[in-house]
Parts: sequence; C-alpha cells; structure tokens
Amino acid sequence: PRPGWWPAAVLAQASMTILQVVGGLWLVGQIVGVMAPNLGVPVLLMLAGIGGGPLVEWSCRIAARGPARRYGQDAERRLREAAAGCGRARVLDPLAAELLRYREVREQYARVTGAGGR
Repeated sequence: PRPGWWPAAVLAQASMTILQVVGGLWLVGQIVGVMAPNLGVPVLLMLAGIGGGPLVEWSCRIAARGPARRYGQDAERRLREAAAGCGRARVLDPLAAELLRYREVREQYARVTGAGGR
C-alpha cells in the first residue's frame, strides 16, 4: 500500500515538471518572437523545476526508507517462520516419529529376547 503522503509527492513532482515545461515554452516563445524578451522569469521557472524534481525525489526516498525497512524485516520474519514450519513438518516431525517407532521396536525386541532395557 502507498503511504498517505504519496498523492502530495506526485502532485509536487508533477508541478516540478509543469514548471520546467512552462519555462521552456516561455523561452521558445521568446526565441520565436511571440513574447517579449525577458530571460529572468522563464529561466528561474526551469531552474526551480530542475532543482525541485530531485529534491522531491530525495525527500520521498528518505520518507519511504523507514517503512520499507520495516516491511522488509516483517517479510523476512514471515519467510523464516514459514521455512521453519516447513522444515518441522517435512523433516523434524517425520524424523521424530521414526525415532519413536525405532525406540518402541527396540524395547519390544529387548522384552522378547530378555536382554533387559539397554
């Protein structure tokens, strides 16, 4: 499941992309001659988008690190428990049952032969 802050991060990342596109279109409009020449605002918009995108990505990575670690540890714990349960069911339990049968046969053999309980 996605965290609660995910929609805000998507919106922030989309706004950084929109800033870059608007700044780029503004510059293209100035180059074509549709808009009056003014490099300050469109360049600042593009720089804000270019710098803000990685900043949003970095903050999302930091925010997701703790929950991801907990999720990984929980998944590892569940896998270890499942493997231990499978090992018990398929190896240890049948082995214990076989050893118990062996002990019973040995006791019966000792009783029949009169060898006593060794």
